Amino acid sequence: MALAQYVNIDGLNVHINIIGEGEPIIFLHGGPGGEHRFFLPHVLPLSKKYKLVLYDQRGCGKSDPTSNNEYSIDDEVRTLELLRMQLKLDKLNLFGESWGSMLALCYATTYPEKVNKLFLTAAIGINQRGFKTFEKELLKKISLKDKIKLIRTERNLNKKTASVEDLLDIIDPYYVYSPKNLLLKNNCTMNHTVNHVVVEDIEDKYDITDKVDRLTDIPILVAQGSHDILSPSLIKKLLIDYIPHARLHEIENCGHWTVIEKASEINTLAQDFFNN
Repeated sequence: MALAQYVNIDGLNVHINIIGEGEPIIFLHGGPGGEHRFFLPHVLPLSKKYKLVLYDQRGCGKSDPTSNNEYSIDDEVRTLELLRMQLKLDKLNLFGESWGSMLALCYATTYPEKVNKLFLTAAIGINQRGFKTFEKELLKKISLKDKIKLIRTERNLNKKTASVEDLLDIIDPYYVYSPKNLLLKNNCTMNHTVNHVVVEDIEDKYDITDKVDRLTDIPILVAQGSHDILSPSLIKKLLIDYIPHARLHEIENCGHWTVIEKASEINTLAQDFFNN
């Protein structure tokens, strides 16, 4: 049974979707600016054993935008903490994807006593270096023809003669191992303003290097696609080397969208991890 509802956080209606019964797992979507539907229907098998709590971050999906278009990592950490309190949960099991993996780490280093376990996939790293490396590696993959298309589309986006979807049509094929898997993605929205503002905040402030000791008692599993933009060997340098107790699992023949391309493997990994 799915229960879609809104909770009031800081005067904003935050859209939340609860599916299944059992121990809760909170899902943190990517983007920034994406929405919780990215995970659906791919993670639904987990609802046979767990209560899946999926929500749209501020200004994303069906959640209210802020009145001043101000968004930040700190605001999202606060949203998650207030959500935990509203749901009356002592500790959180977090499932963070892409930007959601960074948010999970930020929350866990802010409230380590409120976190049970961290499952991270399509991970980025523990500081801005990971984000910069991601951008650099993505640019290496994009063909010259598509780079020209991107520049033109970004210009048109600023002039409001193109949409974010036009931009994603060019970039999305680089996020998958197999182009046919693009068809498996739910038709999600992307809030370009949220993306732009939070990316600036990441570039400016994202760095948990001096806080990683707070994660010592939290079990962490990182599931990275073999052909992710940040390969398993890169994510080892950008994340695992700083958090030695974190376990790295490589998902063969998979790009950045692990949840979509290798759903059954991700679900098995997550179930075993949260179960133990």
